[in-house]
Amino acid sequence: MDKYEISLWEDFPTTWEDPETGEIKNYLGERKIAVIGSDTMEAQARAIEPNLVEEINGSNTFTFKMYYNYLDNQTGEKYANPFGQYLVNERKVKVFWKDKWYDFVIKKCQEDSSKKSVTYTCKDLFINELSK
Repeated sequence: MDKYEISLWEDFPTTWEDPETGEIKNYLGERKIAVIGSDTMEAQARAIEPNLVEEINGSNTFTFKMYYNYLDNQTGEKYANPFGQYLVNERKVKVFWKDKWYDFVIKKCQEDSSKKSVTYTCKDLFINELSK
């Protein structure tokens, strides 16, 4: 499989002082919450089955799956996925896929109780911003 990385991000309000004018400016910064999947990540809590689809209109859809519980290979104990609390609708997701970065937001979370997993569907961030 090609090199990829899936990470979760959040916006936060911040300020900075313009060094020329001394004016205080407000803006939204962003910070990485966690890397939840990559081509080298082996943790059982990682995102699996990543798929990037380019739509006919030029927009992109990205899907991935996460198990909401997993068993520790060494102890056999069952754990809740620690990333689950961050995987909510409208969460910003950045994906490095085939040497290019993409910005998405989670638009749909579909639970499959038989497989104990959730499939997340993400849409281009810029499309989401244009539709507001």
